[in-house]
Amino acid sequence: MDTYKQLKELSKTRKRKLANNTYLVIRDDGGLGVRLHNTEVVIHYKDKIILNTNGWYTNTTKARINEFSPFSVYQRNYEWFIDDGIPFKDNIILEVA
Repeated sequence: MDTYKQLKELSKTRKRKLANNTYLVIRDDGGLGVRLHNTEVVIHYKDKIILNTNGWYTNTTKARINEFSPFSVYQRNYEWFIDDGIPFKDNIILEVA
């Protein structure tokens, strides 16, 4: 699944509602941001994705990251991990093929 292409198709307007309190925004740098409240939790570029909670480690934040990125974020012992055990940190940059 190419999430970037799917979001690009939705980006006909500058801001589009994706889910409750969640919007797709076109960034000035050409990226596509998935904004939950005031935080862009996922930023898509053609070759990379940036994940961010801005300190809001909530179930909703995790759900939006999982829904709108090709990566799976999960929690174990109050810590977040990506896919195969990569420790999650804010503004982590992940390469996409």
